[in-house]
Amino acid sequence: MLFILTGDIRSGKTTWLEARVRELEAAGVPVRGVLAPGVWHDGEKVGIENVLLPSREHVLLATPAGNGCSTGLGWDFDAEALARVNAHLTELAAAAGVMRPGLLVIDEIGPLELRRGAGLAEALELLDAGPAPAWPHALVIARTALAEEVAARLEPVWGRCALILPDKSGSERLREALAAVM
Repeated sequence: MLFILTGDIRSGKTTWLEARVRELEAAGVPVRGVLAPGVWHDGEKVGIENVLLPSREHVLLATPAGNGCSTGLGWDFDAEALARVNAHLTELAAAAGVMRPGLLVIDEIGPLELRRGAGLAEALELLDAGPAPAWPHALVIARTALAEEVAARLEPVWGRCALILPDKSGSERLREALAAVM
């Protein structure tokens, strides 16, 4: 099953997902993919990291944009960091046939991926391929404004997508779906 974790900016999606990843790993469930926590200094968001799973390698992906932001999203993305994260996702795809079943996590799919074929382009390639032996289930973060678009794109290969919120109900739905893997 594909879960789409949705909510607005700063609604706690990544924080919620980080807690679920810790719980799943503690229960012995392999979790693979990428998390995208913010980097904060004195209450101000000064960057976006990508944490590669399962290794937990940290990559500084983006910093606040100055004048002339090429993405129009308020962030300057580091080309080398994007290449590293996409290479990690390509490596996961190549090894998918020999891994123990678990959960694929992609934080997040946004306008760069959906509308420009940029950003974490390899994440969409993984998801477009549908479930794999290594990830019969996946969880993707998409902001509220993009959740239906992500679902429409991925339902043909994943079947019905479950939109969940970063709350107790979302945790329970994810736990129920992963019970067979745990």
